[in-house]
Amino acid sequence: MNLEAKVGAFVLAGLVLMGTAIFLLGDYTFEKRYTIYAQFHDVANLTKNSPVKLSGVEIGQVKDIILVDSHAKVICAIRQGVDIYKDAEFEIGSTGIIGSKYLQINQGHPESGVIAPESTIIGTDPVSIEKALTKALASVQDLLQQLNSEGPRGSLVGNLKDTVANVRELTANLNDLIEETKPALTKSLDRTDDITQKLDALLAKANTMMAAMATDKGTVGALLHDEKMKQDVQQTVASVKEAAGTVNDMLGRLNQFKIYWNYDWRYESAIKASHADLGLKISPREGRYYYVGGSNLGNVSDINKHGTDYAVKNTVDALIGFERGPFDLGLGLIRSGGGARVTVTPFYKDPFGKRFSVMAQGYNFGRNRVIEGRVFDKPEYDVGVLAKITTWLGIGVRAEDIAETKRGQAWANIQFEDKDIAYLFGLATYGAAGTKGRSKSK
Repeated sequence: MNLEAKVGAFVLAGLVLMGTAIFLLGDYTFEKRYTIYAQFHDVANLTKNSPVKLSGVEIGQVKDIILVDSHAKVICAIRQGVDIYKDAEFEIGSTGIIGSKYLQINQGHPESGVIAPESTIIGTDPVSIEKALTKALASVQDLLQQLNSEGPRGSLVGNLKDTVANVRELTANLNDLIEETKPALTKSLDRTDDITQKLDALLAKANTMMAAMATDKGTVGALLHDEKMKQDVQQTVASVKEAAGTVNDMLGRLNQFKIYWNYDWRYESAIKASHADLGLKISPREGRYYYVGGSNLGNVSDINKHGTDYAVKNTVDALIGFERGPFDLGLGLIRSGGGARVTVTPFYKDPFGKRFSVMAQGYNFGRNRVIEGRVFDKPEYDVGVLAKITTWLGIGVRAEDIAETKRGQAWANIQFEDKDIAYLFGLATYGAAGTKGRSKSK
C-alpha cells in the first residue's frame, strides 16, 4: 500500500470516528417519534433533553422549551407506538427534593381516546417548595398578629384567648390549692422522714434480733425454739420492710409526672380554612406517655364559602406512646379512628438537628362513609415536616388524607410543660399509693 492510500484510509477512519461521536453525543436516534406540546405557567427548572416518562417509564425526550404568550411551551418527542390518552395528566416530576427534573405523564383511560400528534395539552403546574414555605410563614405571621390583636368573641382568636384565660384561672386555682395544702404536706413529709429514720433503726435492731434467732442461747433464742413465736416474729419483720418500701414508693411518685399542653393549628389554603387540635400529653416515666385530646375542633354548622372541607369536626385522639432514641410511636385513636403515628427526629443527638422532625400517621383503616356528597373508602394517611423555632413553638408543612383528597396545609405547633398539673398528678398518686400500698406490686 502506497503512502497516498495509507493517508486516505487514516482520514476515512477519522471521519467515521468523528461521525460516530457526533451521533452519540448529539443524542441522535433512528427510532420514529411524534410531537406533543405541553403548556405550563411555570416549568420549575425543567431543561431541554430532559426525559419524558409515562407511569415512570421513559418514552421520549423534551426537544425544546419556548415561551408563548407568557406561558412555557414544552415540545415533547414521543416514541412512535406509545399511545397517550386524552385525560392523561402532564406534570413536572423530580428525582428528589433537589434532584433533576423530568416531564411526568400520568396515563388516562382508553375510553377517552388517544392524543393526536401535534396536539397541545394543558399541564398541571408544579407546587414550588419556596412558595409553599413562604405562604406557611406568612400564615404563621398572620396567626401571631391575630393572637396579639383583640379578636371578636366566637372567632378563633377569641376562643383561643378564652381558653388561655380558663387555663390561667385553672392554674391559679391549682396554685391556691397547693399553697393551702403545702404546710400540711410539708409537715406530712417531715413526719415521713422521721418515720423512715425510725424504720431504719428498727430494721437494724431487727437484723440483730434475727442474728440472735439463729442460736438457742438467751431468752430470745429459747423463745424462738417455739415455732409459733418464730413465725410471728418473721411476719412482723416482713411487714416492717413492706411499710418502708411503701414510704419510698410514695416519695418517688410526687415528682415522676411530666405534663404538656399540645396545640396544633393547620391552615389549608385551597379552601381558606383552618383546623385546630388541643390535647394533653401525660408522661408517667421516661420513654412512655399517654395523649388525650380533641381534633378539628369547631362548630359543625359553619359554612365554608371558598371550597368543600371534608375534615370531620370534633373528633377524639387517645394514644399510648413509646419514645426510643429518634423514634416516637403512638398507638390508639386518631380522630376517632384506630391507627398509629410515627415521628422521627433523625439528628436527635445534634443540638440544632434535633429541631427538625418528620411525622407520618395512618388511621380509619376501615373507612367507608359519605362526606359532603363524596364517598371515602380508603384509609387516611398524613405526613408532615416540623421545625422547632423555640422550645414551645414549631412550624412546618403537612399533607393530609393523601390517599383521597391530598390536602396541603401550613402547620404550627405550640407545646409547653405545665408543672402545676404534674404536681397535682403526683399528689393524686401519693394518695393512691398511701391507701393501696403500691409497693406490693413490685
